[in-house]
Amino acid sequence: MVHREQTLHDKLHALKDRSGLSLRAIAREMGYSQASSIQRYFSPAYGDRALPANFISKLLAVLPGKGTPPIKREEVLDLADGTVAEIRRKLPELPSSGVPIVGEVAAGLWMEAALFETENAEESTISYDVRFPPQAQFVVRVRGESLNRVAANGDLLLCVDYLAAGIELKENDLVLVERSRDNGMTIERTAKRLIRLNGQSELMPESDDPRFQDTIVYREGDFDHTEVKIKAKVVMVFKPL
Repeated sequence: MVHREQTLHDKLHALKDRSGLSLRAIAREMGYSQASSIQRYFSPAYGDRALPANFISKLLAVLPGKGTPPIKREEVLDLADGTVAEIRRKLPELPSSGVPIVGEVAAGLWMEAALFETENAEESTISYDVRFPPQAQFVVRVRGESLNRVAANGDLLLCVDYLAAGIELKENDLVLVERSRDNGMTIERTAKRLIRLNGQSELMPESDDPRFQDTIVYREGDFDHTEVKIKAKVVMVFKPL
C-alpha cells in the first residue's frame, strides 16, 4: 500500500485536532477577534507549501504543550516557510527579567487607594507573553478563595492591560476588576468572568465560596463615573511549586 504524503493542510489540522481547540479559540489565543482572520490558512484551498513566519510566531504561543501527547514546538516550526532564526526575528523583543508582581487580588478586601499606588513590585519567574506588549503585562497574586474555581490561594495571574495592549474584551474572558467606594478613597481588586446578558455586561464569580457570589453589573464605556472598572484581561494562571 502506498501512503499519501501529508499535506500542509493535513499537518495543521492534525495539530488543531490534537490541541482540542476550536478554530475560534486558536484565533483568540493568537490575538485575533474572529476565526475568519486565520481561516484561509486552515482551508484545503490554501495553495502555499508552508505557512508564513509571522503566522508561525503567533501559533508558537498557542499550540505547544496542548493535547496528548503534548504538541512540540518543532511540530509547529515544521509548518514554516523560513528558518527558525527568521521566525525568531518576527518575535518582539522581550525583557530578560520576569513579569513584575504588582499586588494581590482578593475579593472582599478593601484597601486605601494610596496603598495600591505605592505597591512595591517584585520580579516573578513568569516570562512575558509574546502576543502582547511587555509594558501592558503584570502579575497579581491570588489571596483567599474568591477565585477557587480557576485559581487557588497563592496562585499567580498573568494580566494584560487591555487598553494599553489594544485588545478587545470578549465574553467569557476572565478579567481583573477594581471597585471603588468612598469617592475613590478605598479600592477592592478582584477577578470575575465577563458575561453578556440582555444587552448588558455582568461580572460573574469564579468561586464556590458562599462569601463571594455577588454578580457585578459593568457599565461599558463609562470610564469616568463608574465605581467598577475592568483593569486587565487575565491570560494565564500559574501555580507556584
